[in-house]
Amino acid sequence: MVTLDAINLKIAKLQKQADMLSQKQASVGLTKIRDLMHKHGLSVADIETFVGKKRGRKPGAKAANGVAKAPRASVHHVAPKYADPKTGATWTGRGRAPLWIRDVKDRSKFLIEGATAAAAPKAAAKTTGAKRGPKPGFKRAAAKSAAATKTGVAKRGRKAATSAAAPAPAKKTRAPRKPRAVAEQAAAAPAAAA
Repeated sequence: MVTLDAINLKIAKLQKQADMLSQKQASVGLTKIRDLMHKHGLSVADIETFVGKKRGRKPGAKAANGVAKAPRASVHHVAPKYADPKTGATWTGRGRAPLWIRDVKDRSKFLIEGATAAAAPKAAAKTTGAKRGPKPGFKRAAAKSAAATKTGVAKRGRKAATSAAAPAPAKKTRAPRKPRAVAEQAAAAPAAAA
């Protein structure tokens, strides 16, 4: 019966053989490269400049200074508002509710302490924004709707309100049309009598 130690020894021997083969192949490749460089009179600096020109982007001023690119400013990360005490999973309160909070009637049990304190100033700022007054054009729209409700035509609009104030003209009625043959006979009858 083969033991675990015997298998580990075989693995170690095979790993050593693999390392030796990769070193041998690398040395063969390096000797070919060195011979080609010597044949064409190239140095390592020549190869580095050639590779730098052909591949990749040119390093910009920021990359040269080591300054990383700033993340996009339009991305707004929202702090989590709810946390599951069992798993530690969090939810911001936006979008579809996760399974652990979806069917819960009172979600206040899962509120994170820091989230409620941070939400209070935002809620206060929203309520104080209403003190600025109505938007431009609000007074005119309110006056129009008040006038429309006084006349009893609030939802019909301006055209309907003007047509309700003036009586509609009576519809003209036409005499029923006679068949063509009857009209021809009536026209021929006076001509025949004359």
